[in-house]
Amino acid sequence: MKKGVLSGVLLAVAVVVILTVLFFPKTGFAVKPIDATHLEELRLKAEVGCLQNSQCSEGSECVNNVCVNKNEIDICKEVSLSTTVKRLQTGDSINSAKKTLSESDLHYLLTDGKLFEIINDKLIEYPYSPSLLIGTSKIEKENNDYLIENNEPVYIYRLFFFRGVDFSNKNIQGQALRILGQEYIIGSNSDNSNIYLVSTERNVLLQDKDNIKIIQDEKGDVIRIEIAFFSFSNIMVSNDFTDSTFNAIKFSFDYADDNFADVRVGGSC
Repeated sequence: MKKGVLSGVLLAVAVVVILTVLFFPKTGFAVKPIDATHLEELRLKAEVGCLQNSQCSEGSECVNNVCVNKNEIDICKEVSLSTTVKRLQTGDSINSAKKTLSESDLHYLLTDGKLFEIINDKLIEYPYSPSLLIGTSKIEKENNDYLIENNEPVYIYRLFFFRGVDFSNKNIQGQALRILGQEYIIGSNSDNSNIYLVSTERNVLLQDKDNIKIIQDEKGDVIRIEIAFFSFSNIMVSNDFTDSTFNAIKFSFDYADDNFADVRVGGSC
């Protein structure tokens, strides 16, 4: 190859590299898998069945550190926001009967879990528990149409850590968080302000802004994550509302008769 032609090729390659760096920056969703031997060591030390799906056989998933057959996992289950004591009706806020939903209400959608770490041969556990805080919007009737106002969050997803978690810790990165029925691996570029979550279906970046709050303790470790979900318009009868971050929660609203509303929350399936 002639010198001039070679120089042209090298220049073209250099331009491509520069453009790639400029216009295709790193997304941050990098995952460094935990070594299988170390993962097994963690599992044995914790005396649990599994830490993530990879430790379960095909056709099973790791739910609350136990391998569960996928056919038994019902993330489509839904619950009514009314109770036998209090049925929702016009003028009520949607949280009048139930203010919070937890694992006991939606077992697989709001499953508790744990992260683990071994320090000086001692097992450190980081238990977490999710819940849904139902909003205070009211059920109204306008021009013979029933609706739920959109001036408050429909619900808030809260993930509470009983011990502060440092998401920049390399021993924590690569572990699995189970969120709304889906396993997410903590990305290796995460820190306590930018939490990268990677799953087989989607990637999620959690940052403390807009509708997301990341609450830290005095050391800067994360103790709570809250995501508020708003509807951009009033929720009308038979119009379902689905969360925009995980696409996992469905909120449905109907009126069974002229007296009581049927408001339900469950998995988006």
